Amino acid sequence: MEKINALGKVCPTPIIMSRKALKSTDEIVITVDDDMAPQNLKKLADQKGYDYKVDKKDDGTFDVYLKNDPDKVNEEAKSKLNDQGESYVVVINTDVMGHGDDTLGKNLLHMFVYSLTEQDVLPDKILCYNGGVKLLVEGSDYLDDLKALEEAGVEISGCGACLDYYGLKDKLAVGSISNMFEIVQVMTKTNRVVRPD
Repeated sequence: MEKINALGKVCPTPIIMSRKALKSTDEIVITVDDDMAPQNLKKLADQKGYDYKVDKKDDGTFDVYLKNDPDKVNEEAKSKLNDQGESYVVVINTDVMGHGDDTLGKNLLHMFVYSLTEQDVLPDKILCYNGGVKLLVEGSDYLDDLKALEEAGVEISGCGACLDYYGLKDKLAVGSISNMFEIVQVMTKTNRVVRPD
């Protein structure tokens, strides 16, 4: 059994650490101190069909046990995925995720983009328009993750008119310049659109 120390890590990091470990071993115990982590790891277990057990320790930390049983298959999840097809497009139209506090929104969007890099199935394309084009330019905190996605074969593009509006057209650091006609074409033809709104 592989032991993972995720103390001080907040979600989705414990989820991502667990998923990576379970690609090379069938059983792990991950120690966490984020109260939300056991619940989120339970959701991961339910989605993937892993056996799950959690022990809360006296110091307030949790040991979460996950075991991948090859004979136990989550048929419902597989069926749902097959019904939807695996391809999808991500549309980012803002530099924050959700409504409320902008600092929290930027952190959430950062976690969203990082989490994309850890998905079993990567998006076919990432389309950025309006404030979303700010992710693609020099100085953006998202460049490492977006470049990793691009190197993995994900097509990334940003609305040229939007880059021009924000005075960022000559600062594009990842992806290519697109236009609204092309964006609409992609969105209407794709199987699924994912938006971090």
